[in-house]
Amino acid sequence: MAEPAGPFHVLRTGTGRFLCYCGPDGAVYVTDAMEVWAGELGGCPALGFRCPPEEHGVMLRAALDHGAAALSLGPGSATLRLPEEPQCPALALAQLPAAEARSQLQALLFGMAGCIESLERRLEDPSPRKSKASGSALPGKRKVPGESLINPGFKSKKAPSGVNFEDS
Repeated sequence: MAEPAGPFHVLRTGTGRFLCYCGPDGAVYVTDAMEVWAGELGGCPALGFRCPPEEHGVMLRAALDHGAAALSLGPGSATLRLPEEPQCPALALAQLPAAEARSQLQALLFGMAGCIESLERRLEDPSPRKSKASGSALPGKRKVPGESLINPGFKSKKAPSGVNFEDS
């Protein structure tokens, strides 16, 4: 089973929360962690529309990003509606059999764990490119007494005042 390609979006309906994500094969999956529904991008058999898969994928991701997608569940199927897209307003999703749903959930779980592990590694070990960019290539310039902190290079016309520790 191929690992999920993401991006991952949480859909909220009256009955609960669902995770929607895309597979590397162009399929769209929706799960509530117990059941899985799947559909193919480009096919809109529920309403008789046919969309180019690449356009439907872009429209679906945009609708999910803006929270404009709506999920409706039926017996053995679900429909992911894109109300703002008149060319292909819905994607029909079929409920996967239990064995296939289990393997899909396993791929999702380990795919997400791999993403988390990769992100943790990047946070713990910053790339050499970033550490070089943060350090200055020039040696540190010393502050001259009386030089302004706000406008470096400009010397104050007044003599520095303050506590003189040598007098005590």
